[in-house]
Amino acid sequence: MNTLMSAEGITKSFGATKVLSGIALSVAPGEPVGLFGPNGSGKTTLVNILSGLLLPDAGTVRFDGKEITRLPLDARYRLGIARTFQIPHPYPALSVREAVRVALVPRLTTLAVNAWKRKDGGGTREDEEGPTEDLLARTGLFDQRFVPCAQLSQGCLRRLEFARALACRPKLLILDEVLSALSAADEGDLMELLRAANRDEGTAFLLVSHNPPLLKSLCRRILVLEEGRIVRERTV
Repeated sequence: MNTLMSAEGITKSFGATKVLSGIALSVAPGEPVGLFGPNGSGKTTLVNILSGLLLPDAGTVRFDGKEITRLPLDARYRLGIARTFQIPHPYPALSVREAVRVALVPRLTTLAVNAWKRKDGGGTREDEEGPTEDLLARTGLFDQRFVPCAQLSQGCLRRLEFARALACRPKLLILDEVLSALSAADEGDLMELLRAANRDEGTAFLLVSHNPPLLKSLCRRILVLEEGRIVRERTV
């Protein structure tokens, strides 16, 4: 099996408390993988290490054939690793549209460079606005595009997390409880958005959730984390 992301021997302690002990995992290109475990098992610490928010005490992380163990989150984002957070914290004064554009900056920069290489005088308005409007429409936020992030409901905040994560056209999405505490309608919409990204764009994902039926419906494999170790792996 080809490997998109792999981790070997990941260990992390906070003071005298060991949170992760020799974690090993892999995600194949386009593979939907679930991560299940009780509170305190180390799930968020693990995804923080995989996404570049934390450095491990030991172990290595590789992505697309390159070692990225010490790369920060923004550098991994440019490589095609995007993540959502369990508690969204967008800039409250920005509008929804502005928050999505911030996440789009690396992609819009690439569009501008390509336009310069074509020698057509720089990027067009369509180059700049098209990706933003597309993401807003796909995530159901188009009607809220001018609303300040501070005024968004929990469901819309989760949609914004998806829009920002999808902005770089990621190869891998790391999703930390992105479907928790939602209405049935919001949960259904975001599940379909995740399925569509996986099906239509080949986006792999690692989905952290406390909900076994949800993981079974979305994932091909489920990893079970207990006391800082992966104790079981189940193919769905």
